[in-house]
Amino acid sequence: ESAIRPGEAGVVYFFAPWCFYCKTSIDNLDDLVDSGAVAWGTAVALDYESAAEVAEFVADTGISLPVLMGDGRTAAGWSVRGFPTYYVIDAEGRIHSRSVGYSTKLGMRWRAWRAR
Repeated sequence: ESAIRPGEAGVVYFFAPWCFYCKTSIDNLDDLVDSGAVAWGTAVALDYESAAEVAEFVADTGISLPVLMGDGRTAAGWSVRGFPTYYVIDAEGRIHSRSVGYSTKLGMRWRAWRAR
């Protein structure tokens, strides 16, 4: 199954396992999906040293959504220059908004709501 679901709004969240703000905000992504604010969410690991480092981050944060392994090409393709970076994707598959840095649950929910 694809991480992005056409016809439904969602969020792609880019993180680095060493990033403090990623650790403190990634649960907002789970909450967005669990609350129904968006239909799907996907986290993408970047700037990591090993898969074990990413697995430890996932275990420590308890995120339950899909986590993909990205690389430098992924970061360049999505213009990720800081962490966390997240994109809200609308139901038609277009990028609705982009945000860099910590965002509150309310901030993420508001951006997701506008993409519906």
